[in-house]
Amino acid sequence: MKVIGHEKEKELISKYLNRKLNSYSFLFEGKEAIGKKLLAFYTARGFLCENNRNFGCGECNSCKLTDNTISNVYEETNLTPNPDIKLISPENSKEIKISQIREVIEFLKLKSATGKVVIIENAENMNTEASNALLKTLEEPPDSSMIILTTTNQNRLLPTIVSRCFKIKFKPLKKEEIHQILVKKGFDEKDARVFSALSEGSLYIYSQLKDSKKLYQLAKDFAVLYLDKNIRIEGIVNLADILDKMDNNEIKIVFQLLQVILHKKMLKGEFDIDLYDRFLEEMEIFEKALKAGVKKKLAVEGMYFNLKT
Repeated sequence: MKVIGHEKEKELISKYLNRKLNSYSFLFEGKEAIGKKLLAFYTARGFLCENNRNFGCGECNSCKLTDNTISNVYEETNLTPNPDIKLISPENSKEIKISQIREVIEFLKLKSATGKVVIIENAENMNTEASNALLKTLEEPPDSSMIILTTTNQNRLLPTIVSRCFKIKFKPLKKEEIHQILVKKGFDEKDARVFSALSEGSLYIYSQLKDSKKLYQLAKDFAVLYLDKNIRIEGIVNLADILDKMDNNEIKIVFQLLQVILHKKMLKGEFDIDLYDRFLEEMEIFEKALKAGVKKKLAVEGMYFNLKT
């Protein structure tokens, strides 16, 4: 799997790796779903490479095992992973606990011919105990070790943790880079071009979708109704019936996409500014209704008719 984009970030990481330090602590900061974790894996591959190549040679046993690890994470394969890499993520998408950091500490103590690498994604979700425990390790990192933290906001980390890391600031992906990624994921050229224009520099919405093309199409169908000056009762009833069978997270993503589409149309003068402001207000009411348990079909229809009348 190739890392698309982030050429300046790669160049800066290479400069650090060229120092051939005994241990490294990195902090990768940037928007969600722009490739921070993937580049962290390739940074790990370079650090563990038996031929000492930046980002790895791709030929030694260590690099091949790291490639297996990347495949397991991103393609859900079941290949033999690199035993010298440990990935830590928030439990149940909520927080990183001290028990996980204790696992990190013990893992880094293990002997290895090439070294040990720990990647902690969404590190801002470490609770206080976990943060303090990690800080001690960052202050005195073990020999032949690398710790990479990824975050969307370094201000949510302890300043003492931030100060002990080499900081790499990731810029949003370019539209053409997102287009390239989506084509590789199976999008046709037209959909990839349109979706990349709506992405706002990140694959976050795409990464949240179980069936990205289906939900994206639903968002486009809703946009047609909202952009039409006439009230389309049959259209909104049909779409409301579809959403009534979906879970709240999928519905939320459909409307996030719809919001982006309407915002783009508003900027082009194709959707009234006041109407867009009202749409945002109705979105808040709609989300509260879903949380309160209002029937999805009624909430969807109510939002549409409130905006159109």
